[in-house]
Amino acid sequence: MVLHEILHFFGRAICHQLEERSLTVSGEVLAVCARDTGIYIGIFSTLIYLHFSKRKQSITIPSIKVSFLLLLFLVPLIIDGLGSYLNVFESTNVRRLVTGTLFGFVLPYFIYPLLSKQALDHKCQPVLNESRDFYLPLLLSCLLGGLFYWGNLPSDLLNGIIIFTIIVWFSLCASFLFSSIRSRTLKLALSVFTSLAFLSLLSVMHSWITI
Repeated sequence: MVLHEILHFFGRAICHQLEERSLTVSGEVLAVCARDTGIYIGIFSTLIYLHFSKRKQSITIPSIKVSFLLLLFLVPLIIDGLGSYLNVFESTNVRRLVTGTLFGFVLPYFIYPLLSKQALDHKCQPVLNESRDFYLPLLLSCLLGGLFYWGNLPSDLLNGIIIFTIIVWFSLCASFLFSSIRSRTLKLALSVFTSLAFLSLLSVMHSWITI
């Protein structure tokens, strides 16, 4: 029960948590809505792939041509979100999950390479230079999306994957604030602490607003 409350506390930091827009697993509503679930499934899949396949390589962001193609994956969520918000059409949780996954899937290609000290070096290889660099994370995203949608795993495990990804993603972004720190351990500790503090603050503020 405590774990459930903690997961939903951090989910509240970035999501409205409307039940009708969220996936339900074994009678439990997930900690974030279907769209946010998709976004962080996509982020998780690409981050996992890049970490295990690229972490020892000198990489940089994708080429201009590839970047343009990747950015097209953001369009479905924008259309679905705006259309739903403006009452042009009614979205569904399946559509929210799919468009969210496509949106989140491309984000790490632009952020993860910046962790490399040689990211701006013209001699670095683009992070996406083989077809498997695209298709394997996309395949993993689809598999995870299916597991979440059909609820084949315990809800706390699925929530744990999403909240873990949220904390990692915010810690990754926070790490740029401490780029001048040479100690990896100190930089990691500060990044995680900043991420947790920021998410906690957002969650508390969200609670106050909805009271």
